[in-house]
Amino acid sequence: MHISMAVFGDLRFDYRVFREAQCLCQAGHRVSIVSSVFNPAPLQGWGKVELYLIPIDRSGSLRLTYPHFWRQAKQLLLAARADAYHAHDLDALWPAAAAARRFDVPLIYDSHEYWTEQSSLVNRPAIRQFWALLESRLIRRVHRTIAVSTSIARSLQEQYGLEEVVVVRNLPLYRSPVPSDRIRAELGLAADRRVVLYQGGFLTDNGLAEQIDAFGGLGEDLAFVLVGDGPRETALKAQVRERDLGNRVYFVPRVPFAELHSYTCSADLGLCLIKGKGRSFYYSLPNKLFEYLMAGLPVLASDFPDMRAVIEESAAGLVANPNDPEEVRAQIEGFFADPARASAYRQAALAAARRYNWEQEAPRLLAVYAGL
Repeated sequence: MHISMAVFGDLRFDYRVFREAQCLCQAGHRVSIVSSVFNPAPLQGWGKVELYLIPIDRSGSLRLTYPHFWRQAKQLLLAARADAYHAHDLDALWPAAAAARRFDVPLIYDSHEYWTEQSSLVNRPAIRQFWALLESRLIRRVHRTIAVSTSIARSLQEQYGLEEVVVVRNLPLYRSPVPSDRIRAELGLAADRRVVLYQGGFLTDNGLAEQIDAFGGLGEDLAFVLVGDGPRETALKAQVRERDLGNRVYFVPRVPFAELHSYTCSADLGLCLIKGKGRSFYYSLPNKLFEYLMAGLPVLASDFPDMRAVIEESAAGLVANPNDPEEVRAQIEGFFADPARASAYRQAALAAARRYNWEQEAPRLLAVYAGL
């Protein structure tokens, strides 16, 4: 089967798209991807996956960028004449739906988040309404819907009266932890400084400001390292300067997923403290949680349903209220004050990684296509 995917995003950092495309290729399917591209440098490591890239200027307004992408993507997807079309997220669904309808072939909607409930849309009712109307119209054409967490799957199912939404979680390919001191080496940190890590997007009101506040009351033997980028980067760096936390809070530019594991393995504790502004965050089950487990990192996660379930099942960390810097600070202090407990969490994380990995999750995706 020829499966043509549509993506609006940067393939260099989209590990989910990479995993799914490689999985389908290995199962004998032909996979092509129509995607935006923000960097002219060649993409490496995609193997047999056919890439058709649409250059996009990230500095432009999305009100102009999206229509440009949709027009170009529709033409490329039509030219592919695929046996099935796979839209990664709502912002790629329209061109994929148009191509699937033209050729009367199956359409897969892979919802990476609860799109209409994103934090960035909470206080923007007009734009939120646009996306809600688009999703409600296009989802009628979808043959199978995929979601990243049980709660998001249930919400989409109830909202649109869907018979089934398949859960395919954001689990990384299994990798053993590697000896690494990469973060300390790059930032010039002393060997005995303990690293508390956040990796991911710097998104609107996602909890990073509260985490930075929490470090205002922690000792200088701890370093909070944020690996990533996003629309809140300038504001977060300003917060660090204003709070005079430059010797405790550090920023590392976004890292391609092929290199990220070595950074993660050089930390001591992973933070997955996403605020619940918007149900997309509240119901999320982020990549980073499982990437921390894969590196043997204990996790401090938001006390929200799907993340709490993983922490309780794995016994690999703690949960906290992401809106409360005092509680976050207390949990971090307690973790480092008890070496025996920290060691137990590390061992539990490594054991959990044997269960929470893409090799265990991939059959769910393959079953979607086997059942078309």
